Amino acid sequence: MAAVFGMLLAFGAPALPAQFAAAADRQENTRCTGAGAADYRWQPLRIGGGGFVTGLVVHPRTPGVVYGREDVGGLVRWDEATSSWKQLLRAGRVPDPRAADYGVESVAVAASADRVVYAAVGDGGPDGRVLASRDRGAHWSDGGQRWLVEGNNDYRTGPERLAVDPADARTVYFGTRTQGLYVSTDAARHWTRVAPAQLPTGTGGIGVVSVLFDPSAGRAHGRTRGIWATVAGAGVYHSTDAGHRWQLVYPETARTPTDAKIADDGTLLVAFGPGAGAASSIRRFTAAEPAGHDLTTPLARGGSWFVAVEPGDSTRLLAADDAVRAGHLFRSADGGASWQPLGLTLDYPDASWPKATNESGWLSTGTLVFDPTAPGRVWFPQGIGVWRAADAFAAEPVLHWRFVSAGIEEMVTYDLVAPPGGDPISAVADRNGFRHTHPGTYPAAPILTDQFSAGTSLAYAGLNPRYVVAVSSDTRAQYAPLDAGWTSDPASGYSTDGGATWTRFGGPKSEITRRYGGNIAVSADASSIVWMPTIPADYAADPANAGRPGEQAQPLNVPYVSRDNGRTWTAATGVDPGPGIHDMIWWGAKRALTADLAARGTFYLATTRGDGEFFRSTDGGSTWARATGTPPPTAGTDAHVFGQVHAVPGRAGNVWESTAQGGLWYTRDGGGSWTRAAGVQQARAFGFGRAETPGGYPTVFANAEVGGVWGVWSSTDRGATWTLTARHPACYYTGVNVVTGDMDASGRVYVGFTGNGFVQGDPARSRH
Repeated sequence: MAAVFGMLLAFGAPALPAQFAAAADRQENTRCTGAGAADYRWQPLRIGGGGFVTGLVVHPRTPGVVYGREDVGGLVRWDEATSSWKQLLRAGRVPDPRAADYGVESVAVAASADRVVYAAVGDGGPDGRVLASRDRGAHWSDGGQRWLVEGNNDYRTGPERLAVDPADARTVYFGTRTQGLYVSTDAARHWTRVAPAQLPTGTGGIGVVSVLFDPSAGRAHGRTRGIWATVAGAGVYHSTDAGHRWQLVYPETARTPTDAKIADDGTLLVAFGPGAGAASSIRRFTAAEPAGHDLTTPLARGGSWFVAVEPGDSTRLLAADDAVRAGHLFRSADGGASWQPLGLTLDYPDASWPKATNESGWLSTGTLVFDPTAPGRVWFPQGIGVWRAADAFAAEPVLHWRFVSAGIEEMVTYDLVAPPGGDPISAVADRNGFRHTHPGTYPAAPILTDQFSAGTSLAYAGLNPRYVVAVSSDTRAQYAPLDAGWTSDPASGYSTDGGATWTRFGGPKSEITRRYGGNIAVSADASSIVWMPTIPADYAADPANAGRPGEQAQPLNVPYVSRDNGRTWTAATGVDPGPGIHDMIWWGAKRALTADLAARGTFYLATTRGDGEFFRSTDGGSTWARATGTPPPTAGTDAHVFGQVHAVPGRAGNVWESTAQGGLWYTRDGGGSWTRAAGVQQARAFGFGRAETPGGYPTVFANAEVGGVWGVWSSTDRGATWTLTARHPACYYTGVNVVTGDMDASGRVYVGFTGNGFVQGDPARSRH
């Protein structure tokens, strides 16, 4: 099917025949769920936005054709009728689907064919690719060429590396990070590199940053004559003969282009970030003045500028630096000769939780894009979704932004618990986490804090499930040394009402801020909390970090115990500190710690040191000892990244552990002996749901490989047999960080992705 579609893609071919489209639709469900999979219905556990929409492209002629690219969440298309977005990267519609596709580095549309769209996808490996569609992303083809594509790396925001000749939808340019500029003349089926002597590769792993066609330049042999390209470490290049020859018109080796936009009359704006003592700037280029000249920037000192030029009127500009906020958004009505500062208001017609955060003080900028089909309208993709303003040049010097992110679910998930009798509670990157009262209802606010923070772990007390604990960390801490003296308020805490309200852990800030992230657990009777923080290995290994002036030195990378709801913490004994327990905050799937949900005061801890260790505490987490049995082996596996340990609800001493390539194991006696689950070749995230029959063993759900097939599997007989729930839940084929069930609803499963939020799956025929 993919080969047939690839042949049909060439511009000018007839539309995809109905029989092929129907066949693709019939095959999609099987490709998403897998042959023999259970009959499930999937729905998003709605949050609304939440991830970085790094760029946005509006079709220059057809109203309502808008695409947003996401750093970890894929590619979405706007639906004006429903004011919502639709995910286009679905397992049944993309050839050879791979999780790396959800890092979208660039997208381009064809002015002469409004159903054609191209997307450069990849997450940093050498197998990045350009996907092509001629039905607005309903189906895709892959020409087979491979590049280094990094949809989630530095310089992922701003301009587009992909560009389609407005005169010929078959001619596509792609500016790569490390391999130079490529051109295809057959709709991305085959590619040729532009000679490095004509246009260089670029530097710093940034490469060719943007390619733009000048629609006013006329045509030669059916193609647009004028093309501009910006190159990191080199400058601005111009071609006046449809790409046959390129000329360096503005050398720039110290600063990197951060944005580039072009108007219908050929006016090009290029923004440069600061570098090597040189300030950032915005430079204007035209065919008559190819070397360009700098505009007066709105601020004497700005960050990395992002610009927009109205396609039909090159005198009307917008500019913002690293973040849209008070005093950092400007417009010009005279081509940049003067600038007017703009105020802003924020409206939330759908998901309103950003209103309960500090987001308005720092709307991290992806870019600014005028809508060619609606004069004055501007789109603003950024760190938590997409905003739109109706008229950037209204008389009032205020931009009224509407949060138009319905349908975008781009949270990076870290954890989810579904306490019996309560609502699911999630932990996510960047915005802590949410309580989900209904899958179709957007949460009103994050839990615990309004700050930019990463919620890394959750737990509830097995005998008192309304008592819930959560770890959340100032996200900035993962990018700075811990000895820098963080003084931010602790963002972790507990709830006694199932997550409806929260109380932050107290205690001296120095005690809290030296620990962040990692995993947390609470005893079955809620009498003690154990926190296994994550500490970067290089920090923990440095003796200078063992203590600070006026503080008692304590080992960092060991469990900590609190018996007063997190007000004070004491280092546990019996577990040697150091690497191998939980070293990195951004390993979202890692779960090293759990509490017995039926036995009071009992906790379990799994490490990947040596060939794996398994510890148990029976005194509320204060002292630990190795369990007597030989633990699941972890040597030579990815258990340090994907391994998890979870206690079985209602079953004292029952604990399961996933060890990635080492499979899935369980113990029924607290680690005295272990059994490997039959047929499971590899296992990552897993969790438990309601038993299929009253009094039966809880259902095990796992992201695992069984019989050579990866997917979400379930077992109702303690791992003796397995049923495929779905290869790709809800047709997402991205990575999975979270899988767990629901003790109140038989068969229900929650799946959390590495950039697409959560989905809830229920059997099509209820097994209640």
